[in-house]
Amino acid sequence: MIHSTRNIFHKPWMPLTVMAGAFVVLCSIYAWATPIFEASDERWHFGMVDYIANNNSLPVQNPDIETAYEQEGSQPPLYYILSALMVRSIDRGDFADYSQPNPHALVGVPGAVGNKNMILHNDLTPPLRGTPLAVYLLRGFSIVLGTITVIAVYYTARQLGGSSYAALAAGITAFNPMFVFITASVNNDNLVTMLNSLAIWQLVIMGWRGFNWRRSAFIAVVVALGSLSKLSGNVLVPVIALAAAYIAWRDNNWRGFVTLGFMMAGVWALLASWWYLRNIQLYGELFGTHMMVQVAGPRLEPFTVGTLISEFEGFRVAYWGLFGGVNVLTFSAYYPIMDVLTLLAVVGLGYALWQITPHLWHTLSRYRRPLGILDALNLYWVFATVVFATLFLTASISLIAWTAQTYASQGRLLFPYVAATSPLLASGLLALWKRPKWELTTAALAIYGTFALMVPFASIRPAYTPPPPLTEAPAGINEVYARYGDIELIGYQTPNQRYEPGDDVPITVYWRVLEQSDRDLSAFLTAVNLAGEAIGTVDTYPGGGTLRTSTWQPGAIYADTYAVPLADNTDGLFDLRVQVGWWHYPTEARLEAENEDGSQLESVMLSVGGFADGNRYPVRNLFGPSDRVIYDNSIELMGFTIVDDNHIGMTWEAKRRIQGDYTIFVQIIDDDGNIVGQGDTKPPLSTQYWRRGDRIVTGHIISYPQEVSPDIYTVLVGWYDAQDFSRLALPSDEDNAHELAPMNLPGYNLPDSVRE
Repeated sequence: MIHSTRNIFHKPWMPLTVMAGAFVVLCSIYAWATPIFEASDERWHFGMVDYIANNNSLPVQNPDIETAYEQEGSQPPLYYILSALMVRSIDRGDFADYSQPNPHALVGVPGAVGNKNMILHNDLTPPLRGTPLAVYLLRGFSIVLGTITVIAVYYTARQLGGSSYAALAAGITAFNPMFVFITASVNNDNLVTMLNSLAIWQLVIMGWRGFNWRRSAFIAVVVALGSLSKLSGNVLVPVIALAAAYIAWRDNNWRGFVTLGFMMAGVWALLASWWYLRNIQLYGELFGTHMMVQVAGPRLEPFTVGTLISEFEGFRVAYWGLFGGVNVLTFSAYYPIMDVLTLLAVVGLGYALWQITPHLWHTLSRYRRPLGILDALNLYWVFATVVFATLFLTASISLIAWTAQTYASQGRLLFPYVAATSPLLASGLLALWKRPKWELTTAALAIYGTFALMVPFASIRPAYTPPPPLTEAPAGINEVYARYGDIELIGYQTPNQRYEPGDDVPITVYWRVLEQSDRDLSAFLTAVNLAGEAIGTVDTYPGGGTLRTSTWQPGAIYADTYAVPLADNTDGLFDLRVQVGWWHYPTEARLEAENEDGSQLESVMLSVGGFADGNRYPVRNLFGPSDRVIYDNSIELMGFTIVDDNHIGMTWEAKRRIQGDYTIFVQIIDDDGNIVGQGDTKPPLSTQYWRRGDRIVTGHIISYPQEVSPDIYTVLVGWYDAQDFSRLALPSDEDNAHELAPMNLPGYNLPDSVRE
């Protein structure tokens, strides 16, 4: 088996054939897994195609007018023109129907639960006619472009090393889930990436064979076409100029250098200059980037080094796998693994350069003399590595400059230079591998390819799949009832735990459908504090945005799962509740909630756990007992204070975690031992959520069943379980009740010695 695997790499055509075939299959699966217009900016890319196909002209950008193409109308147009020619005969009159935006979509928020879908879908796999047919046709066009890119990466690396190295470089490209995702979408990145990759491939060949007018003409054409596909195509120009200058110096062939320069300038003027001149005429700028920023939205805060560092995490994640509207992640372990591999590749490149450094200066000093094959290969590898690294650095600087103007910190924007970055990564990894290269390549591609195959099924498609209807609610849910028109809330599930500022509260609510709605309604789930103020909310269509009320089945039950975010600045200790309701987004009108008997409910509040901000509140103005009073070794009475007539406040401290939910009793006892007044209450934060060190203040209003005469009364305080009325033990008292200072009641006319 090993022998046969090795033979694959002895046949240069075999690994590329397998790689290209696997890539096409992967792209097809990703195209199926991603509903139309759910890929990054696909709706606007297609909107640009649709406009050109309908009008036979390019749009004129106006930041004050909302369009179907938005900032993509400022992009170089070659991809859109070619795409428009492909779909112009297809009836796309239903484009607006298939591109209705989800008003609650959480674009660019990968950690959020639900609302990943930017578009409202009736069917994740619509019939292949009209707009869906046009979209899938263009996705197929993009897959062709991406396949050519993989081939170009392979041959670029093959020019520098063996089949194992070329296969690894191509595999790093072809099995990168993010690259597959973008390739399987309508996106102009695919054309410029292909053209740039072809140019890089030919530039690397030029570095070995020297100038050739046919190769120079080819480079000039693909660079000009790349410049007309996306502005990132222009990044190659200074790198090609530097590389060509080195080749001219090395070979003493400045005529070839000048020929290449004139060809690039002439072809660009012939093929691409018209669009740049159009920008000057319309917008007063060569590249049109200022207008694009106005349409896309400028960066609102200053761009600093700190900003760059803070956004780097999202940048690297978006290179390896950040799908949908920059809001769908895959397995969390994948990203640090790719970080480690990238770091190893950098170390490997440094190690490889260090190994050949002793021979490098000797080789350069003999550049006019015939070189041995080993010296020539070493010098060629260094040339290519420097070209790749320079291109990566130039592209990064360009991207940072663009990111400083608008929010564009996405690593996928480096894909147009993948013919440089993938060979760099492959070189570094193989430099550290001391065993036969084909072993690492085979293992790496098998693992990476398998993972890339898992992503659409495990991460992408599930983000857009609505919850299935249920015939009955699962056992063990918290039963509750509220009716909102034709929708019933019949229960919910939550972990019932303690939360802190910045946490998310997971909750699943169960809706029962009485009748299908004739309009799309939005649900809201709002976490509230002790005063009933909102501290976090989720507004959404049901099913996390995937299930429209106008499409769900009458009589069905739907499990609707969310994570309600809690504001970072929330303070206090209290039982946490989530208010649930429905509203109509276009009119902002709320639906009234009713009880089972038809009576109106002011609000529907669900108990979901406890909240504590983590602060240790000081004890102030308290009259404490002379001895420590600790109930069941769990709760200590720190003291009490008189707030006003018949109102007493107490401060407690948790000594350990408490099992159970307890209530405080305050009893007013006369001389005969009769209870003449009572002030029971639960603490604002139920004891089941208390943690060691928590300090909780409770307030008690004393009520008297009948009028009592002013006198000195005994006040007893303790804790009991409301389920069975068992009390927390107080070792100092057999009744498990502590006696506060004697008080003149009613009215709390305290002696001056104990008055606050």
